[in-house]
Amino acid sequence: MTSQRHRSAVIWSAPVGLRLGHVGHEAPIPVVFLEGEYDMETVPEIDRFLRQTYGPFYHRRHQVFDLRGVTFIDSSFVSFIVALTRRLRAERRELILTRPTGAVRRVLTLVGVPNLVPVYDSLDDAVSAVAYDRLPAIPPALEPLQPAAP
Repeated sequence: MTSQRHRSAVIWSAPVGLRLGHVGHEAPIPVVFLEGEYDMETVPEIDRFLRQTYGPFYHRRHQVFDLRGVTFIDSSFVSFIVALTRRLRAERRELILTRPTGAVRRVLTLVGVPNLVPVYDSLDDAVSAVAYDRLPAIPPALEPLQPAAP
């Protein structure tokens, strides 16, 4: 697959590092890029960001969250993801997560989030799934992280 063009513009930025970008070249898809640590104090910033960026009915569109810059999540983040998925599916929409790494990937895998929410290792693949309406689509299970060789 050819790489999509990535365009990014900061619409609003919270202390934890939330920004809205657009990925793709034909019909750019909005992607929310998250950075930092998400716990019970910072998870509400995601909801505020979505409401300020998209308006009160943000759950009426597909949401793509890029987690590449996220370094920590706790149960409040997982709960938010589950609740958002429920709201989006009530409107026949999907939440798609992309590029989790390290401990974030491990937590998502351990609690079974990839069984509920599509999680892609590639931002381009996630954007293509939205652009070409291949949703809902649960991709193959994430491979567990392999320990580093000594």
